[in-house]
Amino acid sequence: MKKVCFLFNHYFIHQIPHAAPYAFELSRNYPQFQCIIACSSPQELAYAKEIGGLYPGHECTFKLLEIPRLYRLLDPIVSKWAFYRKRLVLKKNLDFFKEMDALVAPERNCMQLKTRFGLDRLTMIHCRHGAGDRAGGFDKRLGMFDFILLPGKKIEDRLNSLGWLRKGHYAVVGYPKFEVILKLNQGKAPPRFFSNDNPVAVYNPHFDQRVASWNQMGLDVLELFKQRRDSFNLIFAPHVVLFRRRFRHRAKNVPREYYNLPNFLIDLGSERSADMTYTLNSNIYIGDVSSQVYEFILKPRPCIFLNSHGIKWENDPAYFHWTLGQVVTSAKELDMALDKAFDLQRHFEPLQKKAFEYTFYTEPGSTAAQRGARAIAEFLS
Repeated sequence: MKKVCFLFNHYFIHQIPHAAPYAFELSRNYPQFQCIIACSSPQELAYAKEIGGLYPGHECTFKLLEIPRLYRLLDPIVSKWAFYRKRLVLKKNLDFFKEMDALVAPERNCMQLKTRFGLDRLTMIHCRHGAGDRAGGFDKRLGMFDFILLPGKKIEDRLNSLGWLRKGHYAVVGYPKFEVILKLNQGKAPPRFFSNDNPVAVYNPHFDQRVASWNQMGLDVLELFKQRRDSFNLIFAPHVVLFRRRFRHRAKNVPREYYNLPNFLIDLGSERSADMTYTLNSNIYIGDVSSQVYEFILKPRPCIFLNSHGIKWENDPAYFHWTLGQVVTSAKELDMALDKAFDLQRHFEPLQKKAFEYTFYTEPGSTAAQRGARAIAEFLS
C-alpha cells in the first residue's frame, strides 16, 4: 500500500480546503493508498478534521507535525521568518517524510524535501491554493513537481506559456474549495454584519506590498468609507498573511478609531477571512492582486481594483482580473467608482462569467475533489 501525505505547512487554515478534499476522496475510492493529512498547526488540523466530516467513510489519518521548541518560543517575535518556519518543520519531520511514497501540497516550499534534504524518491504533487493571476504565483519551482493539479484552463494556458507543464504530468480538475464551502454553509442563514441595509463593500488587499494597495492607499480607503458611513458599509478583510506576518510585509497599523465605526467590520485574520464568508456575503469587491476576487465572482457582482503603484497593467496576464471591474488610482477615483459600480455591472457581468468559466473547470456528474483524486491515483499507479 502506497503512503500519500497531504501536507499543510502553515500556521493558518486558508490552504486546507484547496487540498484536503483530494485526500478524503482518494481514501474513500482508492483503497490501495494510505492517506495521511499532516499539519504544522493545531488550527490546520482541526479544520481538516471538520472538512473530513463532509466525506463520510474516509479512512485518512491525521498527524500534527513537530515544530522545533525554540521556534515556537520565538515565532511571535520573528514572525517575518515565515519561510524559515516551513523549512524547520520539514527538517524536524524528515523521518516521517522518508516513509512516504508521495506528497501532495498546496504550496511550493515543500520542494525543499528534494532540493535541500535529498528525498529524491518522493513523488511530489502540487495543487494550487487560489486561482489568481499575480506573477508571484508562477515561478520555476512549479516545473520541478512530478505532477500538478490545476483549477482550470486559465492556469493551464499560463503555465504552458512559461514552459512549466509536461504532458502527462498534470491534470485540470477544478476547484474543490467551492464544494467544501458550499457544503459547510448548506442550510445556514446568511450572516448579517450591520444593522442597516446599505450596500456592503469588502476590501481585500493582498499581503505582497510590492504590488498590493494597503501601505499605499489602504488608510485612504478606510477614511473614504468613514466619510460615507451613511451610504456604504465596509468589511476590511485583508489576506490573512498581511497582518499575521506584519513585520515581514511592513504592514501599516489600522488606527483604533476605525474599529468603533458602526459601518465598519475589521477582521485581520479570523477563519471568516479565509472561508469565503465575506466574499459570499458582500455587494462590492475592492482589491488589488488577491485571488479571492475569483471566489467573489462565483456570484457576479461589482468589482473595483486599486492601482496604487501606477502599473501599466493592460495586456499583462498578472492583472487579467482587472478587466472585470473598474480600476482606480486614488481614493477620489474610488469614491466616484462606488457611485457607478452597480450601473456598470451590466457591462462587467458577462466578462466576469466568461473569466470564471476560463478559470474554473467543471464537469457534470463529478466533483473537483473526485476528479483530483482520480488523477492522483492514475498518476501514482
